[in-house]
Amino acid sequence: MERIAISVIELCDEDGNITPLAVVKDGKEFGIDKVLGVSRHAPAVACVSPMRYDCVITGKMRAIYRDAYPSQKWFSVRNSD
Repeated sequence: MERIAISVIELCDEDGNITPLAVVKDGKEFGIDKVLGVSRHAPAVACVSPMRYDCVITGKMRAIYRDAYPSQKWFSVRNSD
């Protein structure tokens, strides 16, 4: 698996909950139609205790991740086959 850095437009509410709204990659914005679930899940890549967001992005099921503090970087993963 390979870690792919992404930019995410997010909403942080008054309770500190983070909701991703769109993914930006290579200058293109991909709207997040729906967040299906959020869980603590570590993929088989270098990461810092990430949160996994299972989302529908432009009609397709995708998982995106956000590293915990202090990194707080967003990323996705792909198989390196």
